Amino acid sequence: MNFIFKNEVIDYNYFGKGTETILFLHGWGGNKNSFISTIELLKNRYKILAITIPTINPTNTIWNLFDFANLTNQILSIHNINSATIICHSFGFRVAIILKQIFNIEKLIITGGAGPKKQSTIKKINTQNNKVLSIIKPRKFSLKNFESPDYKTLSPTNKETFKNIVNFNLIKRIKFNCPILLFWGKHDLDTKLWIAKLIKKHNIAKLIPTDSDHFAYLKLNSLFNHEVKKFLEKEFIL
Repeated sequence: MNFIFKNEVIDYNYFGKGTETILFLHGWGGNKNSFISTIELLKNRYKILAITIPTINPTNTIWNLFDFANLTNQILSIHNINSATIICHSFGFRVAIILKQIFNIEKLIITGGAGPKKQSTIKKINTQNNKVLSIIKPRKFSLKNFESPDYKTLSPTNKETFKNIVNFNLIKRIKFNCPILLFWGKHDLDTKLWIAKLIKKHNIAKLIPTDSDHFAYLKLNSLFNHEVKKFLEKEFIL
């Protein structure tokens, strides 16, 4: 299926059985098939909504987190979906944090969720800059030394979108009014385990730390699917 938002063609799938909906929100650079094995597991019991959110493909306009959340909410609205469970990875958790302000989330499953930061990206870069400038001549210094691989490959417009995303610290927005399952890699260097522990501290949540990295849901896919199924079938009273 296609949907037009900010003059971009958005690709998504909506299918499955049952009355309850599960919304899948992928990580940066992912697509609607990022959770394909989990989708295959659940499609005969739940309605599935999986959206390819534009992140790395060149876009004509600059986006922010509220744009991504509004895009998602509009697709939910055209299918008359008033509440859903969300399964998200990394960047997808950022979208879920903003989406919860305008949409009812019944349950939330997070793996390697990004967004909360102890120190803003800009402050960190400035600190690094000062250290570097104290030991080398200014003419040799370049901000490119601190650009992530994700950032370097983006178009100029998407670089501005990327900066909008990573510079928005969501640490004060992690309280949810729904049960949460946290499936995390103990060796995740992108979204470290302290983020999962902080989310757990402020919510009704179960944390499963695993011997994996930022892509624990893929590398330990059978375990992830098992825990997802068990969590979805459990009744919660808040």
